[in-house]
Amino acid sequence: MSGIAKLKKVELRTVAEEIGLVVNEGMKKSELRRLIEDSDVFKNDNEAVKSAVEDVLENRNKKSDQDSEIEIERLKIERIKLELQLAQVKAN
Repeated sequence: MSGIAKLKKVELRTVAEEIGLVVNEGMKKSELRRLIEDSDVFKNDNEAVKSAVEDVLENRNKKSDQDSEIEIERLKIERIKLELQLAQVKAN
């Protein structure tokens, strides 16, 4: 499944846990990927793995969108602060 190759370590961990695999704390990305790919769930119930991967990717996209919105709001606040400083300088 090509979707697994695109996942980050923490996302692989989430997928593994969602499909019921036991994940050790110090596992590397390659070990997590192998754990998933060698599992019975991966071999026999590919839809469950696909669903878990899609959930993780959807969460990644939501977080990215939220981060973008937060950055836009931060920039708006910074612009307002600078405009206020400029107005104060002009007033003096």
